[in-house]
Amino acid sequence: MVSQTQPTLPSSCLQVLQTHTAPINTLAFSHSGGTFILTGSSDRQIHLSRTEPSSSKTTSTTSAITNEPSASGNIPTAPVITTPIQRYTSHGYPVLSIAVTQPNNHFASSSADRSGPFLWDIQTPDTTLRRFGGNSPSPHTSRITCVSFAADDSILASGSDDRSIRLWDMKSRDARPLMILEEAKDGISALVTRDTEIISGSTDGRLRSYDARMGRCTVDVQPGPVTSLDLSRDGRAILVGCLDGKIRYMDRENGNCLRTFPPDAKLGGDEGYVNKSLRLQSCLAQNESLVLSGSEADGRVRAWDVLSGKQIGSVEVSSAGKVLSVVKWREGSEIENRRGVWAAGGVDGVVKVYG
Repeated sequence: MVSQTQPTLPSSCLQVLQTHTAPINTLAFSHSGGTFILTGSSDRQIHLSRTEPSSSKTTSTTSAITNEPSASGNIPTAPVITTPIQRYTSHGYPVLSIAVTQPNNHFASSSADRSGPFLWDIQTPDTTLRRFGGNSPSPHTSRITCVSFAADDSILASGSDDRSIRLWDMKSRDARPLMILEEAKDGISALVTRDTEIISGSTDGRLRSYDARMGRCTVDVQPGPVTSLDLSRDGRAILVGCLDGKIRYMDRENGNCLRTFPPDAKLGGDEGYVNKSLRLQSCLAQNESLVLSGSEADGRVRAWDVLSGKQIGSVEVSSAGKVLSVVKWREGSEIENRRGVWAAGGVDGVVKVYG
């Protein structure tokens, strides 16, 4: 259920993470309104940082910079973080995906390593807990583009350019995957999960939904290669990004397209949004009232109203106009007195957090 009030895009820069030395490929917030963010980069590292500054004062590892003007016209300051809390450095290739368990104590990551997705204890950066498929007779045979936890974190799903999804048992030490799903005709580019359901997008332009309990697969055809997926909380709708330059909000029951972002030109479409060649990752935000996405064109993150389909704002994240490849939202928590925030990163290796 989306909000009936006019949503707005939070645009105050809370902090800038300059801890990586190469493009940002993936972001993951801690769950339940958590205060941490994991960032994965082509520098082969994963960094753990705070979502927001721990205090209003900067430390010896921070400075102040942001290009977001305040209401008074002055340029406010946001701390620039140059040293993460933890660095995880076991990957030998660019990090492509991160997924966090619900208790926030473990996370999984994937890269071009064909040895399988890695499982980490968030407090132990020096070594991995498991390397799924590393000693398996049936590992992935190409880079692993996406990971997601399912069935109350008891299953880890991994998707690969080898056209397969593998399901790994988190509670067993068996090196073999629980199940191998090989219906895709091209590489798997995105995964989302809900309970025992695994939903994949692939570059063959197909959206496949698997019921791991019933062994059933349903297929929806998309107008282009799929670049990103985000599932609504009730599981009835899904946000699908494609390389035809459109993001679609789909009804999962009947396969109908509820909204397209940006809308057609005659309905006020935005020519500044471009997604023709890269894997841009968009998301639902603000209690599913907004769609957020970066662009290949101009270094801006745009927000569209889910109800009207209209663009309601944008933020210049990269002043140099660099590609913004991934945008993630974290809901606020009234109980924990935390506000909703979003983060974006791209080819310049910088992650900015807004609220």
